[in-house]
Amino acid sequence: MRNKLLLALLLGLSITGGFADSNLNRNDYTATTTARALNAEIPANFVEIDTAAYTHNLQEIRKMIGAKPKICVVMKSDAYGHGINNLIDSALKTNVDYIAAVDNSEFRILAAKIKASGKNTHLLRIAPATKAELIQAQTNNWQVEEIAGSLNEAKMLNDTAIELSRKLHKNIVVAVHINIETGMGRMGLRNVNDIRQIMAMSHLKVVGVMTHFAKDYEDPPTDYIATRAQLDIFESMVNQLNLDKSVIQHVANSGAAAKFPWARKDMVRVGSLTYGEDLDDYQDPQHVLKPVMKSFKSTVVIVESNVPPHSPINYDGLQYTRDDKPSTTATLRVGYNYGFPQYAFRENGSTVLIRGQRFPVLGKTSMNMVVIDVTDQNPANPVHLGDEAVLVGTQEGQAITWTEFAKRNKMGITEQVLLIGNQNMRNVVESR
Repeated sequence: MRNKLLLALLLGLSITGGFADSNLNRNDYTATTTARALNAEIPANFVEIDTAAYTHNLQEIRKMIGAKPKICVVMKSDAYGHGINNLIDSALKTNVDYIAAVDNSEFRILAAKIKASGKNTHLLRIAPATKAELIQAQTNNWQVEEIAGSLNEAKMLNDTAIELSRKLHKNIVVAVHINIETGMGRMGLRNVNDIRQIMAMSHLKVVGVMTHFAKDYEDPPTDYIATRAQLDIFESMVNQLNLDKSVIQHVANSGAAAKFPWARKDMVRVGSLTYGEDLDDYQDPQHVLKPVMKSFKSTVVIVESNVPPHSPINYDGLQYTRDDKPSTTATLRVGYNYGFPQYAFRENGSTVLIRGQRFPVLGKTSMNMVVIDVTDQNPANPVHLGDEAVLVGTQEGQAITWTEFAKRNKMGITEQVLLIGNQNMRNVVESR
C-alpha cells in the first residue's frame, strides 16, 4: 500500500482524485480511487469541465425565458464536446423538459439515465434519422422523438414503423416534430399540403412543429429583421394546419431564446447558451453565464536555452527565433491532434500562460507539439520542465478566454470548444 501511495504522489494524483474512464467516451475522467488512478492514463494536456457552471447556466436560462416555455437542452456531439456523461445529471436535476441529441450512441446513454432518474424528460433527435437508427431506437424503446424534414423522409419513418409493427407484433407509432423550412435551407417542409400528408400518416404522431433560425446571431438589425421574417413564414404555415393545442411549437435556438421573447413560443432549444459559449452583450447582457469548459491545459516537456539567433522553428521553417540574442524555448505536449491550431503563430499570434506570464507561440504547430518563446521569462521565476501551461483559462491572476483564443485563431467559439473538447481528455471539476 505504501508503494501505491508513493506512486500516486509521484504522479501528482490525490488518493481520492485523478482520472477514470467514462461509459460514453474514453476522454471523460472523474474522481477515482488510488488503485484506479495508478492504472489510469495520465494526460499531458486536458480540458476542465465545470459541472456547477452548467447547472448555474440552466438556472439562469430559466430566469431569462420565464416560467412558461419548456426548455430543450441540446446535447448533440457529445454535449458540444463537454461529455454527455459529465452533464446529464445536472440537466435532469434542473428538470429540463427535453434533451436533444443526434446519434444513437448518445440516446443509448440518455435513455438509460432518464429511466433511472424516474423523470419524464423527452428525447428529440435534432437531425434526420437513418432507417437503421430508427429501427435501433424503436426496438430498444428509447422513446426518441424524430424530426420529419421532408415528405419522403416522413414516408420512410412511417413505412419503417409499419414494418416494425409487423415484426414486433405491436403497434409502433413514431412521435415526430415537423420541421418547416423558413430560411435555413438544409431540411424542412415548404408546402402545407405535404405537411397535411404527414399528419395523416397512420404510424406517425405529430407532437411538435419547429423551424431553425439562420441569422439570429448576427448583429442588429440583421438579427431582428431576418428572424422576424422567418417567424412570419412559420406562423403563416402553422395557421393553415389546424394543429391540436398539445402540439409543441418551438423555433428559438440559443440566440433567439436569449434576445427575442416573441420567439420563445412553447419551447426553446438551447445549446451554446447552456455551455456559456458565443456570449455577447445581446445574449448575456448581465454577464451571468459561465463557460462550462473552464480551461484547456498542457504540460511543458522540453526547455531549451541558448537557442541561436534566427533559428528555424518547426515544420516548413515559417518562423524563426529572434535575431538580437539567443532564445529560450519551451515545448508543450499539445498540437493539432488535440485541436490546437496549426497556424496559431500567425498574425496577432496566440499566447499561453506559464507561471502566470504570457508567452507567444513560436512556429507552426505540429501534430503533438507546439513551441513557445519564453525568452522574456522572469529570471526569478523561470519556466521549468513539467510546468502547467494554460492555453485557455486562468493562472496566477492572468486569463486567456475562449473568446480571445477563438478570435486569434479565426474560429467560432462553439466550433473551437467542440473540436478541443472532443479531442482531449476531460477532467471534471466543480467550481464553488
